[in-house]
Amino acid sequence: LIVLNELFRDGFIVTKLPTDEADRILEVIKGDTFVPDRPGSPDIAFWETDNPSQNQSVPEVYQAFVEALGRSEFTNHIRCHMGNWSRVNVMLQRGKAGDSMEWHHDSYDPMHMVCLAYFGEDGWCPEDGGQLEIGEGDVGEEGFLLDQSAVRVRASISPNHGTLVWMLNTNPRWVHRVTEIQCTKTRYTLIGQFGYRENVLRTRVSEKYGPTWR
Repeated sequence: LIVLNELFRDGFIVTKLPTDEADRILEVIKGDTFVPDRPGSPDIAFWETDNPSQNQSVPEVYQAFVEALGRSEFTNHIRCHMGNWSRVNVMLQRGKAGDSMEWHHDSYDPMHMVCLAYFGEDGWCPEDGGQLEIGEGDVGEEGFLLDQSAVRVRASISPNHGTLVWMLNTNPRWVHRVTEIQCTKTRYTLIGQFGYRENVLRTRVSEKYGPTWR
């Protein structure tokens, strides 16, 4: 009950993986191959595609891990009301010194909830950078931020090994970013997005994916 109150009040909750489970996934990640994305952004796994909803090459170990997260107690309430997820996206990033991400909303249609799973090192502090910041900003009629500089920061979360951040993804006013990494630590993020094909809370879908997106 407390967790649900926090999730629906704040739009997010933070939990922790068992250490042995986090260590198991980290060993797999360290053996994966990464390729550069845009300059100043985290590297991405070589198996990713530009459209995560169409990615058919996710390694089974990641797919199974993320799908298990999607069936966990933290999603029970939503699934009891809306049914089991009809789409699950999986992505993997490797952040290094100098990398960051601007304020954004995960608008991949039609994702209802996002879980960010962090792997790598413990002991991250704000001075290290690489902090996940969650904020609230004003949006236009199409659901996109009007002013990046006017976002109000509501939380700052360190990407310590095994940390899970669950975020509701139905309100585009709630956005997140990653502060620039100022240290030599490596920041691995396994991203799970969970949603429904029939979700009407979507933005410019036909423009993004074409008229046959369903």
